[in-house]
Amino acid sequence: MKLLESHKLLFVAVIAAFVHVSSAIDCKELWERKHETKECCTADTFINFEALQENIDAQEGNHHEKFFCGVHKLLQDQNLIDGSGNLDTDAMKHNTQGFEESWKQTSQQTIDYCVQRTEETVAEIEQRGGPKGDCKPTAAMFVMCVGKVTMKQCPADKWNSSEICEKVKSGECDKRGPKHH
Repeated sequence: MKLLESHKLLFVAVIAAFVHVSSAIDCKELWERKHETKECCTADTFINFEALQENIDAQEGNHHEKFFCGVHKLLQDQNLIDGSGNLDTDAMKHNTQGFEESWKQTSQQTIDYCVQRTEETVAEIEQRGGPKGDCKPTAAMFVMCVGKVTMKQCPADKWNSSEICEKVKSGECDKRGPKHH
C-alpha cells in the first residue's frame, strides 16, 4: 500500500512539473510579446522613449536600418547624441537629476558602463569594415545595453514581477531574435 501511495505522489509531482514547464514562457513567446516588457521596470529613465516607435516607423530600409536610424534620431532629438553619432554622457547624466539618490547612482553607473561597452563594440565593428547603412548602430547598441542593465538592476519597488518580466530579468533570452530558445 505504501508503494502505491508513493507512486501516486510521484505521478502528481510529474504532472505538476509538466504543467509548470508547459505553461512557462519560452524565448520565442517573449520575443513576440516584447512590447509588454516596457511595463517591467517603472523606475525613472534618462531617455524619453515615447517617440521611439514613431521614429522607427518613419525611417526607410530594412528593419535593422529602421531601428538604428530611429533610435539615433530619438537620442539626437533629446540632445543625447551629437551629429557625428557620439554619445553625450554629460547630457544623459544631467537627465538623472531628480532621481532618488541610489537610483541616480545606478543610472549614472549604467550610462558609464553602456557607453564604454558601446564604444568598444562599435570599434570592433569598424575594424571589420562595418557598419553598413546610413545610420551608425551606436545609439541602438547603447539603448539595448541600457535596457538590459536596467531590467537587471531595477529597484524592487519599481519592478513588476510578472512571468514575462521575470523571464526578461533572468537573461535567459538575451540572444537576439525569436529563434533562440
